[in-house]
Amino acid sequence: MQSIPCRPRKVAYHLGLVLLGLTSVLCTADASPMPLPSEEFPGPWLEVTQEIRGVLALNKVSACSQAAGRESSRNPGEYLLYCTSDEKVWTGWRVKPGARAVRVPVRVLQGIAPPEGY
Repeated sequence: MQSIPCRPRKVAYHLGLVLLGLTSVLCTADASPMPLPSEEFPGPWLEVTQEIRGVLALNKVSACSQAAGRESSRNPGEYLLYCTSDEKVWTGWRVKPGARAVRVPVRVLQGIAPPEGY
């Protein structure tokens, strides 16, 4: 009984590594750099509209008695909301009123301080 030579497996392994490397290089070359949060949501803080409050209620977001928002410069119609119930702990949300969508809570973003005057 003859053994199967290992050479085809070795060639296939090396070709797989080359393809993996090329794929990762091509994927990173096409990716556009993410803007800083302060560039994506440049401000100013806006009063939250009744439409946005309706989207929050629809998505069962309750800890948002005081809120302010900033519109995205990249995605018009998308807002970064900062919400608080006690003026100490703030939660961030990304809200798209047109789609009636609220993304999971995000932490307060670096470079975007909560609004003053609450």
